Amino acid sequence: MEDTPTYEELAGELMRELFSLGSALTPMMVNSTRGETATLMTLYRRGAALTPGELAEQAHVTSARVANILRALEEKGLVERAHSSVDRRQVEVTLTDAGQATAERVREERTQAIAGYLRQLGSEDAAHLVRIVRRTTDILEERSERAGSEGGAA
Repeated sequence: MEDTPTYEELAGELMRELFSLGSALTPMMVNSTRGETATLMTLYRRGAALTPGELAEQAHVTSARVANILRALEEKGLVERAHSSVDRRQVEVTLTDAGQATAERVREERTQAIAGYLRQLGSEDAAHLVRIVRRTTDILEERSERAGSEGGAA
C-alpha cells in the first residue's frame, strides 16, 4: 500500500520543482519579465498612458530603474513622455506606433513559445495546467484580499 504524501511533503516537492523550473529558464526568458520588455508590455497590456511611478510599481522595478528604461525606450522611439493634460506636474508615458508594433511582436512570440510548450504537454495535461494555474491565481487573490481586509481592520 502506497503512503499518501502529506501536504508538507508535497510542498517540499513543489518548491524543488519550481526551483528547477526557474533554473531551466533561459536568461532571455527571465530578462523579458524585467527591464525594457516588461515596461513595454506593461504599457501594451494597460492600453493607456501610465506615469513613471505606476510603471515602476507594475513592472516591479525601482523608480530610478524605470527612468533609465524610459530613456532607453524613448531613444529607440518606442515610448513618448508628455505632461498630463489633467495635471501638468504629472508625466504620462505612452507607446508610439513603433512601440505598439514591437509589443505586439513580443506578445506573438511569447504566445507561440507557450503554445509550443503546451503542445509538448499534450492537450489533456495542457488543459489541466491552465486549470491549476487559474485555480492558484484565484486562491492567491482570495488570500491577498483577506489579508488586506484583516490588515485594514487592525
